[in-house]
Amino acid sequence: MQDRAYRRMAYRPSEIKHAYGKGVHILADPVLVSRLLRLSVPETLSIEGSLLLKSVYRDLIRVAVAAEFPRTTVSAPTRMASSEPDAIWSGEVIDPSTRAVSVGVARAGLLSSQVCYEEMGHFLEPANVRQDFLMCERKTGRGGKVLGAEVGAAKVGGSYADRIVLFPDPMGATGGSLDLSVRYVRRRVGGKRIRKIISLNMVITPEFIHCMQKAHPDVVIYAARLDRGRSSDRALAAMPGKYPREESGLNDRSYIIPGLGGLGEYLNNAEK
Repeated sequence: MQDRAYRRMAYRPSEIKHAYGKGVHILADPVLVSRLLRLSVPETLSIEGSLLLKSVYRDLIRVAVAAEFPRTTVSAPTRMASSEPDAIWSGEVIDPSTRAVSVGVARAGLLSSQVCYEEMGHFLEPANVRQDFLMCERKTGRGGKVLGAEVGAAKVGGSYADRIVLFPDPMGATGGSLDLSVRYVRRRVGGKRIRKIISLNMVITPEFIHCMQKAHPDVVIYAARLDRGRSSDRALAAMPGKYPREESGLNDRSYIIPGLGGLGEYLNNAEK
């Protein structure tokens, strides 16, 4: 007989309170923000930073999958069944038939996408998990001001129809790159249905949230930290999202404040 404790497992991640509305999940996890702090300081070199990023994304993908992926009920004999015939575990698990794609957005998002791709293979059927790649580049004007973004190249391994599509893009700054990436994926599908789109970010800004809610209100956001360091004192003292016109997390070059710096350059030990 199935153990009642595992018939239907309620799961709700710990999140900070905010006024951004549904679909925005900013985790309240002291371990994650501690890792991000260590990743952001000048003393942490790129190799250690890569390990920290992997550990953050292993937690982010676990939370997002537990909260957003469909489940099913299974019954399976364990290895004990060879000597104890009643050694059969029954309960609710992530549905292994779910089809998912992790989209790596070069270059900061390549390592995080690889982590998500590998982790999903532990609970989904490996044939149902795919990884695609997009090369998105910022277009800048005078003084380094960001004017937009463009897809320079792509490697796509199949359809996005009826799949959960994840964008493990570490830094959600202006939202321009993710907006462009989501539009690209939607065009590939045409009139067919994408099951769900999830953005997995280490750090996001109020500008990123506003951009995504305006352009793609159905995209679900999971972030380890919200940075709004250029906001007014009143906004910083209030619940995030209460004074949206006074909130900002970007400098005049559209880099996140306090942020992590140029993460793509940092992770690859490349000059800015």
